[in-house]
Amino acid sequence: MARFLQQVDYESQIKPEIIKQLTDPTDWFQSAKLVRAEQKAIAQIRNRIGKRYDCDAIFAGSLSEAETDTRDAWVITITVDITLYHLYSQTGAKDVPEHRSTRYQDAIDWLKDVGNGETTADLPELTDTNTGDTYTDFRLNSRTPGNHKW
Repeated sequence: MARFLQQVDYESQIKPEIIKQLTDPTDWFQSAKLVRAEQKAIAQIRNRIGKRYDCDAIFAGSLSEAETDTRDAWVITITVDITLYHLYSQTGAKDVPEHRSTRYQDAIDWLKDVGNGETTADLPELTDTNTGDTYTDFRLNSRTPGNHKW
């Protein structure tokens, strides 16, 4: 199964020596700790924005040498931030660097705002498979008419 995040995505945010200490010194990218933390991060993102945006399409983006990168850069960034926070959290709450906690909280705040509709994101919207309509918070309701005939 192809993973959403690639090794190059981590290298832009954390030094190789540090991530090797958190995962596995020999093959850190294939480490079970990293894979679990990445899965937690993706699940967290899906839970926050999944009712509004098509997460299957968001996380289906690919990166290969023959193709261009179709993944959203901001989603990559926050996924790496959340993953690294989960990796540091496994070592102990006191060991999480301040900048990691701040970046994690910023990512969660953004996800909350996007999930609640307070902020828009340039992501594929969730559509109804039957009608093709996109998700919206707008609802049109009416009360049942009252029968006032006596």
